[in-house]
Amino acid sequence: MAEITINPDAAEVEARLQDETETLSARFMDWVRTELVWYAGSFTLHLLALSVLLLLGPIMTHENQGDAPQFESKAIEEPGKDSDLEIDDTGKELPPLPLERIKVDPIPPLPLLPPQPEAENGQNGENGEDGKDDLPGGCMKTGAKDIVTGGAATIGFGNGPKPVGPQGIGSVFGTGDHPGNGGPGDGFKWRRGRAGDPGNPPTKSTERAVRAALAWLARHQNLSDGSWSLQNYTQHCTDKTCTGTGNVSADSGATAMCLLTFLATGDTHRTKGPYRDNISRGIAWLIRNQRPDGNLAAGAQQMMYSHGLATIALSEAYGLSGDKQVGIAAQRAVDFILNAQNKADGGWRYNPNDPGDTSVVGWQLMALKSAHMAGLNVGGSVFSGTSKWLDAVAVHEGSEYSYQPGQGPSPAMTSVGLLCRQYLGVKRDNPMLTGGTAYLLNHLPDDSFKNIYYWYYATQVMHNMPSTEWDTWNRKMRNILVASQVRDKTCAHGSWDPANDTWGRNGGRVMQTALSCLTLEVYYRYLPLFKTEASDEARGGADKPVKGRAKGGP
Repeated sequence: MAEITINPDAAEVEARLQDETETLSARFMDWVRTELVWYAGSFTLHLLALSVLLLLGPIMTHENQGDAPQFESKAIEEPGKDSDLEIDDTGKELPPLPLERIKVDPIPPLPLLPPQPEAENGQNGENGEDGKDDLPGGCMKTGAKDIVTGGAATIGFGNGPKPVGPQGIGSVFGTGDHPGNGGPGDGFKWRRGRAGDPGNPPTKSTERAVRAALAWLARHQNLSDGSWSLQNYTQHCTDKTCTGTGNVSADSGATAMCLLTFLATGDTHRTKGPYRDNISRGIAWLIRNQRPDGNLAAGAQQMMYSHGLATIALSEAYGLSGDKQVGIAAQRAVDFILNAQNKADGGWRYNPNDPGDTSVVGWQLMALKSAHMAGLNVGGSVFSGTSKWLDAVAVHEGSEYSYQPGQGPSPAMTSVGLLCRQYLGVKRDNPMLTGGTAYLLNHLPDDSFKNIYYWYYATQVMHNMPSTEWDTWNRKMRNILVASQVRDKTCAHGSWDPANDTWGRNGGRVMQTALSCLTLEVYYRYLPLFKTEASDEARGGADKPVKGRAKGGP
């Protein structure tokens, strides 16, 4: 057997390696005993701290939202009371709309108006005391004392129109011996608290849509001067999603439309609502830009469109707030409308005294109706002229209407014509209204053919006639509007896209959103006209005088 020899150098190397291994093992154990415990403790503490921060983050964010307007009422937040308030009519559950954080600048004061001249009789119409008759309204001069009338009317309006109940325009003889002061009427009182018609309430889905729309409109107001613009609203956008700027220059009309959405809730520049600042700025802008002759158009391309809308806004603001300063401006605007009517055909168009068109006529009559509801002075002859215009554009015995005489009818002009007829006193069972209602039901809102201008007017017509027909229209209308509103985390959230709407190119996203919002506010913006008149008749008639001191009387 061969003898195995060991290389002494190799044995030495092996021994050295074994010694080094034992040394490294000893060092590692020393590190574990001294360092690892510290690192493990530090890691655990950092992990706990991170967990605490993650848990506190949502809580801190929620607590810091105190400056965001809170729109959800307790009644709306409670689930399960009414399935119709939780889902839309298709059964689709609606995603919640996040609250909006709105930053506002200091409130600019309303502009001071020049003092009004002394009235000839030295009476202050509002209180019946000596002073300045700074709000001519209420009664026409007919030779006796003023009286308070029933319904929501506060004053008889001379040989001419007056509010019938809280809505319509009828005819009655006043009994005043001097031009009185109607003061703020009660024609908008139900808006406070969004009372509306208890038999026809909004749904939770429509109120969510309204809240989101108001927040979008507030964010896109020009806070430097208080106006809104159809064309230049994107200066406040945070991204590129708010497409669709209008191609019409009409800041006055845009400001009025947006103001009306806030006033529809019952809030004014004198209430403590979340949009008081926005309302105050908008009203101040309209008054600052009013011409001495009462014109509120502020240089708009189509003067009477914007002026009519602005007159509605100031009349509603006055009727809701009773602010004399606003009332003076509103009365001047009403006088401008009266002077601008074409005396030959009874209509209005783009400029004062132009031959009329039904679209512009509709806005002027709505302005005069709002002025009546607010207690402002409106001349009686203007309404006979308006009826003359409607007769000239009536088709099929007045159940349909055209834009101008000799043209064919359209759904949009028919809705305008029918609403005008309602406010001029046509009874519910009149063939014009029954036939017109059937015509509108044959042209229900269609998502593939959007026309918010038509939907806005037709919704008011149908709302005035609460019935199965109204229910059919209402469900179709509100489902389309709720479903088509932008609901995401972009700047466009809460608005409506004007693309594919008949008038979307003209008015853009601001008009589309304002009119859509107003259409969804119909439940409490106006009470159903014929339901109100039926209540008046049950009480013995709206024209029956009631006891009490008359505003505007001696």
